[in-house]
Amino acid sequence: MPERSGQRPSRARQPGARRTTRQTRAGPPRNGRGVGIRDRLRRDPFLFVLSLGALAFITWAFALTWWVTGGMIPLALALASVAPAFFLFYLRDA
Repeated sequence: MPERSGQRPSRARQPGARRTTRQTRAGPPRNGRGVGIRDRLRRDPFLFVLSLGALAFITWAFALTWWVTGGMIPLALALASVAPAFFLFYLRDA
């Protein structure tokens, strides 16, 4: 194996071959009351299922009350209690 000399062959540096620093897209700091809940719902699936189950029970209870009594207020409350479930999915997936 032939011995190498002490000098390395010099390479011509091309202007486009430089490394660029990768900038992460960091938005403005999150300030809001839903931020802590949003992070908890993403990290803790048990909390998400527990919240969803509580909302399902409330909806079922109002729907059953409406079925038995036939009143409009339990029906309205049953329908209104579905909206927070969609809001939970929005908070978790946003």
